[in-house]
Amino acid sequence: MPAATSTQLHEHVIVWYHEMHIPVDEIVSPSGLSCATVYNILQLYNDHGSLHNPLILPTGHHHKLEAGDLTYIQGLLSANPTIFLDEIQDHLAETCNIEVSIITLSCTL
Repeated sequence: MPAATSTQLHEHVIVWYHEMHIPVDEIVSPSGLSCATVYNILQLYNDHGSLHNPLILPTGHHHKLEAGDLTYIQGLLSANPTIFLDEIQDHLAETCNIEVSIITLSCTL
């Protein structure tokens, strides 16, 4: 996946092209972007009137363990310091009726 470009650079591309009437092939050099990236920025702006696509939804779900859940996990870890994340996940599902991902547990701990 290519590196993200800054919003400020996107704004410059729009100004260079629409207000200063600089052709795409001349925008490429000072911006350091490829022709395809410049065309993508311009297309996005022409389609939505914005530098951001309003149709894209955020990825993933925000899962947050509450204080009681963390206390329960601390108890599990105190009783069994070598417990695996998937075992904690199973305990939470069975005992607390909480579905949580391994990555959420990993980030929480």
